[in-house]
Amino acid sequence: MIRFGAGGAEESAAKPIASSRLNLWRDIIDSLPDAIIVVARDGTPLTVNPAAETLFGMSTVAHRQFDDLLAQNSWLRKMVNSCLGSGQTLGDPDALLAVGPRSVAVRAEVSPLLAEDARNDGAIVLLHDLSHEKTAAQASETVESSMRLSPAGLAHEVKNPLTGIKGAAELLASMYPGDGRAQQYCTVILDGVNRIAALVEQVLSVSSPQRLARDPINIHQVLHQALRMAGLYPAAPQSVRIEQDFDPSLPEVVGDAAALERAFLNLVKNAAEAIGGKGIIKLHTRMENEFRMTAEGRRRQFLRVEVSDSGPGMAEADVAQLFTPFFTTKPDGTGLGLVLSQRIIALHGGRLWASAGGVGKRRGGKGAPSGMTFKVTLPTAVQ
Repeated sequence: MIRFGAGGAEESAAKPIASSRLNLWRDIIDSLPDAIIVVARDGTPLTVNPAAETLFGMSTVAHRQFDDLLAQNSWLRKMVNSCLGSGQTLGDPDALLAVGPRSVAVRAEVSPLLAEDARNDGAIVLLHDLSHEKTAAQASETVESSMRLSPAGLAHEVKNPLTGIKGAAELLASMYPGDGRAQQYCTVILDGVNRIAALVEQVLSVSSPQRLARDPINIHQVLHQALRMAGLYPAAPQSVRIEQDFDPSLPEVVGDAAALERAFLNLVKNAAEAIGGKGIIKLHTRMENEFRMTAEGRRRQFLRVEVSDSGPGMAEADVAQLFTPFFTTKPDGTGLGLVLSQRIIALHGGRLWASAGGVGKRRGGKGAPSGMTFKVTLPTAVQ
């Protein structure tokens, strides 16, 4: 029987247990397919697993070899130094690692090595080789690209017959000016053609690559222009109240003013359609409390814009599908306006999402709140 008292059996039993645990962790690290390098505070590599040796093409990775690797990859050196200095976990989802004369695509993550007292004792570098994934993806894209039609090509193929149909409908309408039924049928044809043409243009806007300007922009000017294009600024109809709760101290964002105006115009038009020409639309701006870390260890700040309405709101199931292409709750909607807005915001490094509940009161005093709120975060120019 072992007694857990001072010294004796307790001490002799603790060493094998600790040793076996250490061996287990070493076996786990050595078995991982990802490259692992554990670095001390002075930059000395403490542990390098076999996957790292394979990635670097070296049988051993000593201090000198690791220094040479960091000298070739300044981005990785900055991440390691920043982690050692701040204790923050940093990552790069798609980096190019230079190893001698060759380059390897990797996903990199650098995390602090914490001691028992929570002191930062070093850094753990994890490198995931993306070469095989990228090769497979490229091969798949090559096969798919040979079998698919580009959005521009598809638009061209659709527009050509539409032009003929539209011309024929207009000619028929002119041939039977006194026939009410013929005029009605021609109108139906022309309305359908115009709607298909508009849908093709929207699909092109969503799917085509966009070249965005990188200019300093005042977000409040963007919002005012969106309201102006929607016919709600500087004066809205008497039955519509526009509330502007703006923070005048917000810094500028960097991006394309015209593209952002288009994105917010979609949100404002959605709010105007939701209230049916009578109600409240509220625009609210503020600094976002959360921030993100860059690879250099700097904070990236964001501002937030919210567009709310006092309309009837939506069911949670519909809210979850709002940004699905071609999903719409409107009789004459295409379901692409919000998709385009979300894409524009994403290209600016931001995020767009929606939640039930706007500026209206709860329906009947109970249940889910009425109205909707669309929320946008955008990185600021000042970091």
